[in-house]
Amino acid sequence: MYFSKVIKVGLSLSLLALLMPVSLANAEVRGEAVIRDSSPGLSDELSISLTMPILGSGHTYEGWLVSDDGHTALSVGELDQGADGSVSHTYISPDGTNLASAYSEFQVKESDNVLYSDKISDGGLSHIRNLLYSHSGNPDYTSGAHEGVAKGTSVGLKDQADAALLHAGKGVDSTTLSDVQTHAGHVINIIEGDDGANFVADAGSAGDGHGLLNYAAAASTEAKAVAAGDSSDNTFAQYESAVSTSADNVATWATSARDAAISARSATTLDVASAFITNAQTLLTRTVSGYDTDRDGSIGAGEGGASQAHLGAQSMASFEPTVVADVVEVEIHVEAPDTGDINYGLLAIISLVAGAALVAGGGFVFNRNRSAA
Repeated sequence: MYFSKVIKVGLSLSLLALLMPVSLANAEVRGEAVIRDSSPGLSDELSISLTMPILGSGHTYEGWLVSDDGHTALSVGELDQGADGSVSHTYISPDGTNLASAYSEFQVKESDNVLYSDKISDGGLSHIRNLLYSHSGNPDYTSGAHEGVAKGTSVGLKDQADAALLHAGKGVDSTTLSDVQTHAGHVINIIEGDDGANFVADAGSAGDGHGLLNYAAAASTEAKAVAAGDSSDNTFAQYESAVSTSADNVATWATSARDAAISARSATTLDVASAFITNAQTLLTRTVSGYDTDRDGSIGAGEGGASQAHLGAQSMASFEPTVVADVVEVEIHVEAPDTGDINYGLLAIISLVAGAALVAGGGFVFNRNRSAA
């Protein structure tokens, strides 16, 4: 009797072993698909870096972007794998479509089967779009793919930081006091905007008129709103400070650059004016690219500028696909790992073989035991 119970338990465990391979092999998906720019400010590129089970002959993964309502789907191409199952694939919208504006879900399919997917949480989606695509308080694009659409806040931040730095550089290269002061006026107006307290009327509106400081304040606010929109979203939490802290840095450096430009406007000699506009250029370089405060050779946490804020905003919209359906009818070919560690796929194969052996052997012993009884 005791031996019979042992055999029954063994058979049950064997069946479980047979069921394990599907879920274990299917769990092997790592990496992300993240929105980037092929041209400044467009968010028209999807950079895919994933590792997934290797499909058998005749089967191919394909990436898709899906609209909020699920009615529109865009193929981003077949995802060719390396020998280790890795995928490195880039899609660029041929018509410059801002992918963050049009889509909120990424799927990996095999034929018509959705195997893996991730969707941007509704709680932060509208604020991400304010950062990357359109914000009602921002000026419209005047040309290009988004002409007539309000700039995203992180886009305007980067765009106006670049413009301020450009004019500071022109001031540094100037050889007359008048020219230095003219470009210093451009710097002031770009930083403060057309409604700024220090607006220089004779310098005109060199930027888009909104003001770098206004973009910085809005970017910080929107990033915090993304994270607050869904406190359970780890991606939102991970990148919020990359946007908000960087935007706050931009505000600090741009304010000091504006003050230096004001001093350049007030200078009575070329040498003094040049010294102040050079200081403004140094500070505005930081607003664009960040500043390596701790001198460790890289722009790290808390050291970013407008470029890092924009990348952080795009990373808030990244996709980290997970399993949504069992790979039951898809042939999976699992390579042995390169190191001595067992991976999930190999464990699945071992489980399958062990399960089959236990079922066959256990069934034989069980039937023989019954016959003997």
